[in-house]
Amino acid sequence: MMRDTRVRRMPVMLSALAALGLAILPLPDLLDPLRPDFLVLVVYYWSIEQPQAGGLSLAFFSGLALDVVGGVVLGQHALALTLTAAWATHLRLRLRVFSVLSQSLTVFALLTAYQFVLFWVDGATGNPVTAFGRWLAPITGALIWPLLARTLSRLHER
Repeated sequence: MMRDTRVRRMPVMLSALAALGLAILPLPDLLDPLRPDFLVLVVYYWSIEQPQAGGLSLAFFSGLALDVVGGVVLGQHALALTLTAAWATHLRLRLRVFSVLSQSLTVFALLTAYQFVLFWVDGATGNPVTAFGRWLAPITGALIWPLLARTLSRLHER
């Protein structure tokens, strides 16, 4: 039997662009701390499901896009996203057989590590460390992971 070695990059790029749009969509001040890191979640999904379609290069360039959009130290998000996407790629075979709850908990750990790297870079560069609200994004990201994974898997199957 031959495996389907065809790599479809169009769903990866379209979902990444849609997630970047959701990342820059303005929200009211009350809801902004609850915004999940959509682009980070999309990068994790593709790192787990089809790393050859984007992999670490998708993580790096998505991180650079977040740096430019956010106006932060250039490379901050790129570093954090590339490191945690590499971790997700390493765990990918295990994650695919996990239950939805276990996947959400693992994604929570990945998102928390992502936020910790950003926190560390902020501290190392002398930028003001943001409030407690930055730690709410991993919680909301883990909560929407099942919905996002189901939606992207339907896109991937087409």
